[in-house]
Amino acid sequence: MKRKFLNNYNISIVLVLLVLVFGSTGCQEYTPKPHGYPKIEFPERNYVTFDDDCSYTFEVPSYSTVERDTHFMAEPCWYNIKFPSFNATVYVSYKTFSTIEQLDTFSEDAFRLAGEHRKIADQIEETEIHVAKTNSHGLIFELLGPSATPFNFYISDEKKHFVRGSFYFDNHTKVDSVAPVYEFLKKDMIHMINSIEWKN
Repeated sequence: MKRKFLNNYNISIVLVLLVLVFGSTGCQEYTPKPHGYPKIEFPERNYVTFDDDCSYTFEVPSYSTVERDTHFMAEPCWYNIKFPSFNATVYVSYKTFSTIEQLDTFSEDAFRLAGEHRKIADQIEETEIHVAKTNSHGLIFELLGPSATPFNFYISDEKKHFVRGSFYFDNHTKVDSVAPVYEFLKKDMIHMINSIEWKN
């Protein structure tokens, strides 16, 4: 009889402890932690002049590499500015013209190519470019939202030279995760645009 009482007593203690443990944890609400992104270490800004055997030069970040475009449709003086640390590339194309009609055609192509992403982008913001030292003009197309190419531009001296650029991340990525990288590299692209000079 005494042993049965002790067994019942032990069971009762265990049950009380279980109720206390589950009761104290059961009333707390579970809040899942948001997905985090790894911290990005940005390099110190430093620019070098890229000057090949073409009719224009520009400054690029020292942490980028410039390669001639080897695509079968590429023309002379087309380049790919690569940012290996960020898996991103700016594709730069170059044209010459002799009439205002040709300039208009190149400008319209730039509008069309940017507009092809309008279905995906939430919005396209246009910013006029004016570089006083070379008297050059153009436009920046910034595509907001999940666009594959969030930054496009063209710039011209409106006499002979026309440069167009488009920025891409090399891998499919979420807009939120690459936003800090894009904002960092956007400043580099604007610097590049403002540094373009024409040789003749």
